[in-house]
Amino acid sequence: MKKGIVAVVVVVIIAIAAWYIFGNKNSNNSSLYGNNNNSSASNQTPSGSNNTPANGANSSQTQSTNKVTIANMAFSPSQITVNKGDTVTWTNNDSTTHTVTDDLSNVGGPSSGDIAPGSTYSFTFTKSGSFQYHCSIHPSMRGTIVVK
Repeated sequence: MKKGIVAVVVVVIIAIAAWYIFGNKNSNNSSLYGNNNNSSASNQTPSGSNNTPANGANSSQTQSTNKVTIANMAFSPSQITVNKGDTVTWTNNDSTTHTVTDDLSNVGGPSSGDIAPGSTYSFTFTKSGSFQYHCSIHPSMRGTIVVK
């Protein structure tokens, strides 16, 4: 009888964890960011690239770069404020793979895919607003980019 209760508790815990992990991926509240018809791919700078602005901006224009470190299962700083047109670079200094995933993936925010330990991901913010993001592998890791 006790083995059956333990088995039910384990199944319930696994179901709750799966719901939390996969349920948060599908949130769809675009009202926080407004409409953005730009593809996030046009604003991404993949790891190892030359960091040339991917949004068509003239490379001679001054463009700020802001840095977020991924370490100890956290984004640091967890919130930064940048100007529209600024690029943010995340560096994975952790011992495991992470992602930078916009909470509302349908509005053109950051979407890194896997960032291996020692790698970087850069994203140029072309819209103003507050962009909340998380690691899709470790959903408790969260951060915010405020774009003025």
